[in-house]
Amino acid sequence: MIRFLIYLFPAMMDMIVGAVFFVTAVRYSESGASSLTVTGVMATWAFIYSICSIIAGRIVTHKNAAQIIMMSGGAIALVSIGYIAVPSLGAQYLWTALMGVASAFFFTPFQVFMKSLEHGEDGSVVRSTALYTFSWSFGMACGPFICGYVWPNFGWQWCYVLNAIMGLAVLFGIWKLNKYACQHHEAVAAAGKPSRTEDYSKMPDLAWLGWLAAGVGCITVAVVRSLFPVKAAFLELSKTDQGVILAIVSFTQAFIGLAFIRSKFWMYKPVPVGLFSLSGLLGLLLFGLGSKPETFYTAAFFYGIYSGMFFFYLVFHSLVHPTKSSKYVATNEAVVGITSIIGPIAGGIIADKTDSSVPFYVAGILVLLVMAVQARVHYLKPVKS
Repeated sequence: MIRFLIYLFPAMMDMIVGAVFFVTAVRYSESGASSLTVTGVMATWAFIYSICSIIAGRIVTHKNAAQIIMMSGGAIALVSIGYIAVPSLGAQYLWTALMGVASAFFFTPFQVFMKSLEHGEDGSVVRSTALYTFSWSFGMACGPFICGYVWPNFGWQWCYVLNAIMGLAVLFGIWKLNKYACQHHEAVAAAGKPSRTEDYSKMPDLAWLGWLAAGVGCITVAVVRSLFPVKAAFLELSKTDQGVILAIVSFTQAFIGLAFIRSKFWMYKPVPVGLFSLSGLLGLLLFGLGSKPETFYTAAFFYGIYSGMFFFYLVFHSLVHPTKSSKYVATNEAVVGITSIIGPIAGGIIADKTDSSVPFYVAGILVLLVMAVQARVHYLKPVKS
């Protein structure tokens, strides 16, 4: 049971990141800033995050992963206090850049630590991927959801107070769990018995396809998270509605990820991948066409099904490799960071030159193109279940 507690920490970390994205985007939107200024905050985080993820991938090992995670938690707490201490809109870029540094040195070492902790357990790769996808997605949902209620009643500063508390919880929680991890490694080594799990050793190495699919997926995520507040401000949707709609995306994503916990081979087949992608296309079209909260609720649900798929797909195809998983995980985070730069910047430029609906349609076209590539690759490399 203790081993499953580790999945609380990516939930807390993404609650923090989700809150930052929500609060900064809404504050800028309400100030009358341009779409590019609003989306530029997320792009700043993504740029710093991608660079630091590559650095983290070079220095993290199974031995130092826990210590790096603990330092990340402490840094998160300090940066969260910074948002309150220097609250000017201009300073949001600085604090968000520093948040990119701190979060990058959480997610890459965490996945190494997670795989190490699951080593020797039955169905470890699929289970850890499903639980990890559920955990961080649930946290990303809770960030805007909680802020949507805390902000109107207590002020936006309290969103960052909660972030600081969770940063400290990560620091002290990982410190305690690391002791269990050391004992677990010794027990597995002493037992010396293989786990009962699916044999993926002869499956094709499709990490590159995961990067392509999730790269485009992350562009669309960035469009949804950074530009929906712009459209919502124009439509005068309440902060609570905005927070709930963005939360539905991640809550759906979380439970889709968890539903994959007993997956075996759909990750290598064209039909399931294609159906999930079509769900994403429908969600993006509804985001573009919508003008009422009910339409956006539906859009968020269908889009969340798609995002749950491609994030699971990304992590699975990286962790499943027997020797390159650490390198692949670092590349995953770099891909997430780089594409999260492209999405907000390109979306902001398109929205400023047209309107806030057009970027959702462009994102839908990208989903269709990648779906075609995935279908062809999986069709040419069939897998028997």
